[in-house]
Amino acid sequence: MIEKMTRFIIITSGKGGVGKTTTAINLGTALTSFGRDVLVLDGNLKTPNVGLYLGAPVVPVSVHDVIKGKKGIKEAAYLHPSGLKVIPGSITLDDLKKPDYNTLKDLLKDLIGTTEVVIIDSSPALGKDALTLLRAADEAIVVTNPELPAVTEALKTIKMAERMGTRIAGVVVTRYRGDNIDINPQNVEEILEKPVIGIIPEDDTIRKAVRMKHPVTFSHPNSSASIGYKKLAANLLGEKYEENLLKRDGFFSYMLKVFGLR
Repeated sequence: MIEKMTRFIIITSGKGGVGKTTTAINLGTALTSFGRDVLVLDGNLKTPNVGLYLGAPVVPVSVHDVIKGKKGIKEAAYLHPSGLKVIPGSITLDDLKKPDYNTLKDLLKDLIGTTEVVIIDSSPALGKDALTLLRAADEAIVVTNPELPAVTEALKTIKMAERMGTRIAGVVVTRYRGDNIDINPQNVEEILEKPVIGIIPEDDTIRKAVRMKHPVTFSHPNSSASIGYKKLAANLLGEKYEENLLKRDGFFSYMLKVFGLR
């Protein structure tokens, strides 16, 4: 049996509330729509949110159980209806006390060869916990809002990651309105000196998806936010994203393309 090559991507941010967990989950689901085998791991051990976002706040085996040596890390993986695999954390107060990030970093090695992509939802800011997981990842995606405080904190995160030798795959700008108040993506790139690889527009369907306890890419696949995440996934894979040809061009044009006549 040929072992899969596993790519470890950490989703991080300089501050909380910018859409880091939403990005981790929806990037994961978007990558599965491209046929990739993806697992999202909740690496925010003090305030885990992945399970909450997906309607599984309490699970039989969590990543905290794995850290305590009660279970293996593969036993903590669950399958979402979208095809995305997730390893959620525990919200029990006793589990949230002084979690061992170094143990989690070592346990990530057990996922090598089990899936194509592991997306780690990191805790925000530059605490010891986030820095420990940064060292375990092959690359980092930094999430920010198009506002000066968030961009400034993103810059600090980038500089720290680079100091630790973690490659920055790029920046994702969330909640983008495109008005004269937002910092535009070109200026974000100039400030951070990193490419903006994803732009997620302000979209109420994200809030609706959270209420439905699904990724927006699953519950509202044609929404502007979903398309933004699919374009981000395509960018990471080096592929071109095209919206549904049948919906865009009509049945006749679609069939011409299918048969290579257009």
